[in-house]
Amino acid sequence: MSNNELKLELDAFQGPFDLLLHLIKQMKVDINDIPMSEITSQYLAYLHSMKEFQLDIAGDYLVMAATLLEIKSRLLLPIEPEPDLEGDYEPEDPRQVLVQQLLLYQQFQDVATALEIKQVERAELYTRPSEDLSGMQTFVPLDEGDITLDQLTAAMALALQKELERVPKQKEINHDPLTVSEKMDEILSIINTLDEHNSIEFSDLLNGGNRHEVITTFMAMLELVRKQAIIFKQTMALAPINILKAEGANGLNEVN
Repeated sequence: MSNNELKLELDAFQGPFDLLLHLIKQMKVDINDIPMSEITSQYLAYLHSMKEFQLDIAGDYLVMAATLLEIKSRLLLPIEPEPDLEGDYEPEDPRQVLVQQLLLYQQFQDVATALEIKQVERAELYTRPSEDLSGMQTFVPLDEGDITLDQLTAAMALALQKELERVPKQKEINHDPLTVSEKMDEILSIINTLDEHNSIEFSDLLNGGNRHEVITTFMAMLELVRKQAIIFKQTMALAPINILKAEGANGLNEVN
């Protein structure tokens, strides 16, 4: 191996744990059962190579070398059972702390790798900057007895759930879906047939359509409420939500 190849390989490691994991993978051994004699020899050989080519050796590498030598020596010493312990006695493995540190380091490395991948993927995306929509907002006060936004949202969710549970037809005829504006015209044509005391149930307008039609109808109703062409009413909690013509609204011309 040439000097340049060796320096490049050593520079690839981010610290002693990174070097140890590399050696363990090279040896194809279980991280929980590290052969200390062989791993220590290879680790010290790397440090020796770094000295030969006058590369700076960080203190962390030397501390790890001392740790490996200590663990290796403890494994070579005879194990004497504790006199105060009865039954089966299993002494603590001197490698246990090192293995736990290596596993934790490996977890951090895996997370770092995943974040790098996400960063690269994110760099390839171009997002549209946020826009100020405050000028499009209109405050519509609710009179006493009017429904809340939570109640309206719950009714919409129920309508969508019914659509999901509906058994699909065997054959559907494709047609161009209605726009929100067209749906507003359709709702107003229904509402304009009612007098000021009559109403139509919210669910009646949402039933029978597919998912796209349900959402389009809901958006059209919200737009008509915003333009004060219709209002929602509910006589009591859990009662059906009714749609009425707003007072003074006589047709589509007044909401455009």
